[in-house]
Amino acid sequence: MKIPSLTTTLLVNVICSATAGAVLVIAPAAMTGIIGEVPAWLCQLVGAGLMLFAGWVYWISRRLPDARIGVTWVFALDMVWVLGVPVVMLVFADYLTLWGHLLLGGSALLVADFAWLEWYWVKRMPDSSRLHANAA
Repeated sequence: MKIPSLTTTLLVNVICSATAGAVLVIAPAAMTGIIGEVPAWLCQLVGAGLMLFAGWVYWISRRLPDARIGVTWVFALDMVWVLGVPVVMLVFADYLTLWGHLLLGGSALLVADFAWLEWYWVKRMPDSSRLHANAA
């Protein structure tokens, strides 16, 4: 199987983050009914954060291949999501519905895939200092 390019990985991350964020911002009441006993304002806050993240990841994707540090930060933030979601699922287990657990768990698996692909490509990107040295 062919590994998706870094550009494709980042753009799919953008689409997923922006879509999830928009749904949480536009329909927080509906999402709280699906996810569980979660305040609507929290859905909107997470949604706004996801939309900002999506915009920033898009900006990083337009700066390739000279964006190694940016991609490393995207990887790091994706790992925060991957590691944070199970903690949220455990701490707030009594407040989440089955669908809430499935949606959160699914999002962590999807983001883990993004993180793995980002890590794969970061390891193959030239160091930005070498890029600038070669240009001089």
